[in-house]
Amino acid sequence: MVTLPTLSLTILILGSGAVLFYHFYSQSIRDELSSTTNMMVECLDMTVRGDYKMEEDVLKKGNLNMSDSTMLYHVKEKSNIDTTIFWGNMRVLTTIEDSDGISAAGTKVDKQVADIVLDSGKDYFADGLKISGIKYIGYYKALKNSDGKIVGMVFAGKKQNIVYMKILRILTLFGGFSILAVAMAVVWTKKYSTAVISDINGINRFLQTISEGMLGEKLDECIKERNDELGLIGMYADKMREKLQKLVEMDALTSLYNRRSGNQLLETLVEQGDEYTAVMCDIDHFKRVNDTYGHASGDKVLIEISREIRENIREDGFASRWGGEEFLLIYRMSKEETRERVGMLQEAIRNLVVVCGDCNVCVTMTFGIAAGEEDDCFEKVIKNADEKLYIGKKGGRDRIVAD
Repeated sequence: MVTLPTLSLTILILGSGAVLFYHFYSQSIRDELSSTTNMMVECLDMTVRGDYKMEEDVLKKGNLNMSDSTMLYHVKEKSNIDTTIFWGNMRVLTTIEDSDGISAAGTKVDKQVADIVLDSGKDYFADGLKISGIKYIGYYKALKNSDGKIVGMVFAGKKQNIVYMKILRILTLFGGFSILAVAMAVVWTKKYSTAVISDINGINRFLQTISEGMLGEKLDECIKERNDELGLIGMYADKMREKLQKLVEMDALTSLYNRRSGNQLLETLVEQGDEYTAVMCDIDHFKRVNDTYGHASGDKVLIEISREIRENIREDGFASRWGGEEFLLIYRMSKEETRERVGMLQEAIRNLVVVCGDCNVCVTMTFGIAAGEEDDCFEKVIKNADEKLYIGKKGGRDRIVAD
């Protein structure tokens, strides 16, 4: 997903860049050679008066013998440009030499060039000119006398291999930089995409555990802390889990665990070998509350009592609604410590006043306490606590039975 498109883009950029650079550099070479031929013609016209003529195989301008090639070699030394002065189509003065060092003076220009420059008077530029066995990029310009008659040409050119080597060096640098930049982009993108895929897999695993009913699973905080769409997906997935967990595990009215969840939590507690004490309790004469004040008032009483239970247990255990007005409280502490904590809960409920419209409703609760022994299954402990609750109910209610 990342590497192939990036490599394709790299190849496209390198190819397009090479073509564009070549055209740009070719135009630059053309402008350089054109300027050189113009400069040579202007220098000759400004420094020597008179027309060009050939006398006894010697090229003259006015009365000046032009057989000295010093100016041409000076141009080559400064700019690495070979130059030539033609009489007609014949090379008279030139810096061009073949591979054996033999000067190209005395050789003729190609007919195509002669037809364009000498006959039409137009400038001529070409890539791949072959002169004395060497390929050149060259520019030809007509050489005219004062009457406008074309008597020769001026040539300026660079060896093709030198130009191509320079282009190759620049393209190599450009290619190297492009490849380095793309490699860094690929590494960074792959690192980023790997992190994204890892977080996507994390969300996938999280949703899979939810689908399998394991609603206690927590989503990695790193995913929720992302400031992008994945972070939002993770946050919404976690909220969905919380709502599902509340629907499945919690009692809708009291916000305590339901009976099924209470059993699961207690089973886990026993498997871990933790100390615990079970308390079964229910509201005294709750049917009378419903009959006297209505079921809405009864629901409000259940809500307020559940709040008192949560505040009493805090982080030391959990509570579940066992059924109707009956509750199972589990404390992760000894029987004696639980007895003391339940005494505080009993007192808090005695002092609780539930406002239901124009009426104030007060209730009490009866509690049965049974400690979880090491070899006892939790069903037996709950049964023992329920039996203690029954004893308390028979004994007059609003009491705690722990023996």
